[in-house]
Amino acid sequence: MESRTFSSDSNFSRQSEGEGEHFCFCGLPSPRRTSWTRRNPGRRFYGCARYREGSKCKYFEWVDAKFSHRATEVILDLLDGCHQPPSTPVDDLDEVDSMQAQASSANHLKNEVSKMNIERKCYRAFIVLLFFCLSYFMMKCKVLENEKKFLRLP
Repeated sequence: MESRTFSSDSNFSRQSEGEGEHFCFCGLPSPRRTSWTRRNPGRRFYGCARYREGSKCKYFEWVDAKFSHRATEVILDLLDGCHQPPSTPVDDLDEVDSMQAQASSANHLKNEVSKMNIERKCYRAFIVLLFFCLSYFMMKCKVLENEKKFLRLP
């Protein structure tokens, strides 16, 4: 059900034939938008394409009938739960990019951890080898010392 409201003195609204496209008083195509205000959350409307530029056209037309108080309340509760209006495709793409960056970062960290584990194993092996070399050297010194005592001339 379409409800029309105009903010201008004139009730002029032009619609192209066959396409269902709406035109504002400026003669420009009027894009369909969605309101996310507290009074009309989720309610669709047509408005002047140049309203952000300070156009004096003031063309405005609701697409949807006014929602019941309960429907508005539910939509607001859902929005408040999310703390943001529904995402746009650009937001979704940004989120995908962010997730890909996080996944890439996670893979990089996994590789770094893997490298560190390999390095740790190498250091352990080096320490064990060093311990055995030191033990061998100490035993060799002890043997040489004993031989020296044995061979010591009076």
